Amino acid sequence: MQKSAVKLCFIFSMLLIIVGCDNVQKVLTPKPEPSVKIGFIVAGERVTYPNGAQLAVDEKNQQGGLFGMQVELIGHINSEAILDTSVQLTESLIVEDGIVALIGPNRSSHAAVVGPVAQKHQIPMVTTTATNPNVTQAGDFVFMASFTDSFQGAVMAQFAKMELGISTAAIVTRSGDLYTEGISEFFSSNFLGLGGNVVSHLFFEGGTDDFTEQLTQIAEMKPDVLFTAGFAQDIVNITQQARAIPLVNSNGEPTVFLGADSWDSELVFGDENAEVEGSYFSGHFSPETNEPMARAFVETYEAIYESTPTGGVAVSYDAVKLLFEAIERAGSLEADAIRDQLAATESYIGATSIARYNENRHPTKSAVIFTIKDGKKQFYQQIDP
Repeated sequence: MQKSAVKLCFIFSMLLIIVGCDNVQKVLTPKPEPSVKIGFIVAGERVTYPNGAQLAVDEKNQQGGLFGMQVELIGHINSEAILDTSVQLTESLIVEDGIVALIGPNRSSHAAVVGPVAQKHQIPMVTTTATNPNVTQAGDFVFMASFTDSFQGAVMAQFAKMELGISTAAIVTRSGDLYTEGISEFFSSNFLGLGGNVVSHLFFEGGTDDFTEQLTQIAEMKPDVLFTAGFAQDIVNITQQARAIPLVNSNGEPTVFLGADSWDSELVFGDENAEVEGSYFSGHFSPETNEPMARAFVETYEAIYESTPTGGVAVSYDAVKLLFEAIERAGSLEADAIRDQLAATESYIGATSIARYNENRHPTKSAVIFTIKDGKKQFYQQIDP
């Protein structure tokens, strides 16, 4: 009987030790610090875009974060640019990760299908380089950080007609994409409205490598300029094959190549097959800027990443900073309050600048025109709204 009592006392003592250790473990393990989670989605191979967003997050965290909490950027690169993937990533970021806002996507076709998801969950969304004006149609939680293609198309049409003195233009467009079809239409309608003549407008399917058929037809029309609406590899192949034909105007001079913001990519400039010397294209931002805030952004980015930021990187940085400013003005992480303060944005100055938003949540902002000289893009002029 005594032995049994001793055994029971020993077992009871061991249980106390185990329970005690368990309690100590709970005390020593700190609860995870709360953070403000921001989602970020980029479609395609422009893997530097998240760098701009992360830089804005790092700067905010160095300043103490938001409401005493650190900001966490949860980014995803949809490298194959599959629409359904962007939608699934958005659902996951909202439902599983608990983001308070979404930055991106960068492509208009992706932003147009992601917007309804953000609107359904009432999550503020600020696109990056998605430029088609229809991307905000999902509703009042969807905003753009870039100019619209209606503005960009008008800028390039006016530049061609007034600055270059161009009379005839041909257009080649990647079909089935909201951005490429939209920018071509805006350029065409504005160029015609200015008295220009669009002598040919041909389309190609995504994944096309051989443009001989389209370019041969265009060559017969001898246009002064060729406006190319496609993505990086499309631009490389089209310009290379157009020069090989060669594509010339009625005076026998090389047809000038024009493009839009999809040209602003190292995938174009870094490809030795691209024949883009002397071309012109519109973009969001020039790293040659002398604006103090933009200059600071460029210098900080170059110091960290040892490369020069493109327009997409700059707009990704600005989209995050726009969101932060709206959150701080709202004094809250409530979605409705953030949305209202995004809409109330005025005189934002960052890598780029936004004067205000209109009723469609499109920003009023400038565009930049670049030319390509000695294989490098160079600032040509800024066009204000």
